[in-house]
Amino acid sequence: MKRLLLPKNKFALVAVNVAFIVIWEESTGLIIEKMWDTIDELGFFNQDSFPILVIEILFLVLPILSFTYWIWWGKKIYDKKIK
Repeated sequence: MKRLLLPKNKFALVAVNVAFIVIWEESTGLIIEKMWDTIDELGFFNQDSFPILVIEILFLVLPILSFTYWIWWGKKIYDKKIK
């Protein structure tokens, strides 16, 4: 499979990173809204419960942090040739 070709320019990398964050935040908002509807129907948790808050934060933050790390530092691992 072909690797994702990212630009070498730092300003372009920042633009890609910001675009991903904006798109991910918007899509996460839609997914979490659907999740709230399902939770309200089930009646197990209310929206202020701690486990739901933790899941919501992890679902929003972890992909952003991992993608940002991969863009700036992670791809250098794949550039090394194995002997």
